[in-house]
Amino acid sequence: SQDKTMKVQKKAAKLHAARLAIIKEALPTATTIALVKKLLSVLETIEKLPVYLYDSSNGGYGLQILTKRLRFRLERGPGETGLIDRTGRALKMEPLATVRQLERYLLKMVAKQWYDFERSSFNFIKKLEETPVSFNYQSDFDSEGLIYWIGTNGRTVPDWVNPAQYGLVVVTSSEGRNLPYGKLEDILSRDSNALNCHTNDDRRAWFAIDLGVWIHPKAYTMRHARGYGRSAVRSWQLQGSKDGVNWVILSEHSNDERLGEPGSTATWTIDGET
Repeated sequence: SQDKTMKVQKKAAKLHAARLAIIKEALPTATTIALVKKLLSVLETIEKLPVYLYDSSNGGYGLQILTKRLRFRLERGPGETGLIDRTGRALKMEPLATVRQLERYLLKMVAKQWYDFERSSFNFIKKLEETPVSFNYQSDFDSEGLIYWIGTNGRTVPDWVNPAQYGLVVVTSSEGRNLPYGKLEDILSRDSNALNCHTNDDRRAWFAIDLGVWIHPKAYTMRHARGYGRSAVRSWQLQGSKDGVNWVILSEHSNDERLGEPGSTATWTIDGET
C-alpha cells in the first residue's frame, strides 16, 4: 500500500513538472511575473472585503439571506383619502428587488389605475368612437393586435394588463368559471412562459371572449400550453357572434398540426369580410 502511494505521488510530481515546463516555454518570464503580481493584487483586494459562504456553520446567514423574502404589512397613513385602503394586507418582496420596482408595484395596489374608472373614460373606447381602427399582423404576439391594444388602453400606457383579468373583456367557457386547470383569463396571457389553461376532455368544449367592440377579424394567434406536444389542439372552429346567441364559423380546422412543442405559437388568417 505504501509503495502504491509513493508511485501515485511520483506520477503527480512528474505531471506537475511537465505542466510547469509547458508554462515556462509558452510564457516569457516578464509575462509570468506580471500575471503573478495581478493575482496577488486580486487576492489582497478580496481579503479586504467580507467573504460570505452560502452554507455557513457559524450560525450567520451568509448568502442564504438572499433566498429569504422580505415581508411587509401595509398601513394607510392617517388622513390619507386619495389612495385605496390596503391596511392589513401582507406584501412579500424579493431581497434583490429595487426600491423603484417596489414603488411601482405598490402604486398599482393603492392608486386607481386607468381600468378602475368608468368604461366610457377608457382611451381605446374614445378612439373607436372617433374613427375606425385598423390592426395589421406582423408576428406572433406582436403589439399590433386588438388584445394588446385593449390591454394598453389604446397604446397610451407602457405596461400591458390582461384585459380579462380586469373586466375589459369577458371570457367564459363550457366549464363555467372553474376550469380543471388554469384560470379563464390565462387564455389571453402574454406571459413569456406559456400557461396551462384548458377544459375537460370534451369534443364540445369551448371558450368565448366578449370583446365589447365590433371587429372585422383578419387573423388570430394561438399558443400551445406547457403540456405534451400530443395534447395540442388539432381540430377546432373559430366562430363569431354579434349577440352571443347566433354564431357563424370564421375559420375551421381539422387535424391542423401547426401547434406542436410546448409554448409554440401559430397564426391563421381569416378570409372574407365577416
